[in-house]
Amino acid sequence: MLMKHCLSVTQFCWDEVVQPNNWISILFCLLLLVFTLIVVPYRRKLLLIFRALFSQRHFSLIQREGKILESRGSVFLLFFDLLTITLGLVMFCFTYIPGLMSRLPFIAWLGIFIGALLLAYVFKLLCNELYATLFGREKEKASVNQYKFIVMTDLAVLMFPMLLVVHYAGLRYFYYLIAVVVGILLLIWIFRLMKINSIGSHRFHFFLYFCTLEILPWLLMFKLLLII
Repeated sequence: MLMKHCLSVTQFCWDEVVQPNNWISILFCLLLLVFTLIVVPYRRKLLLIFRALFSQRHFSLIQREGKILESRGSVFLLFFDLLTITLGLVMFCFTYIPGLMSRLPFIAWLGIFIGALLLAYVFKLLCNELYATLFGREKEKASVNQYKFIVMTDLAVLMFPMLLVVHYAGLRYFYYLIAVVVGILLLIWIFRLMKINSIGSHRFHFFLYFCTLEILPWLLMFKLLLII
């Protein structure tokens, strides 16, 4: 007895198929290359940067060996930090607010986020210079900038493998782990900031500094993204 099977065939639709984001893969390869170029010649300096956030002794050691922002490797490290943090923000937004992010392509949002972070960084530098000039905090200004660099580097290096897991393994709950890391580093940064500015500084001056330099730039950046 012969039996016939009829299979219903529908038209193939690309919109219903998960499409790989080649831009993310290219950026991950670029970040891996840059990180390799950093680790090979500056491995000891990178370990000092990790330990300096939690140990005053290691932070003093970095200061004695020379300012990390003036070394040749800092350019590559700043590029790695900026691109990793920006990529993480864009990936997070595409995951949880796809309606807004669908207005522009991925690479356009990446450029917008990088531009916004650079504007916030320049604004913070200008405000920091003004604060140091008005209140005589030139000595503390160098320590604050170095701690900012350390926090940003620690965040980028810890975030990079988590973003790989999120993208290629699809484990979105790693975003919560990234949020925990951000929260811990932020608390440590605020503690270091208060400790640096508590020496010979009025509390009201520190309040103005914290609101103007550490909060206002991110609020302006967030407002700019909402307008877009």
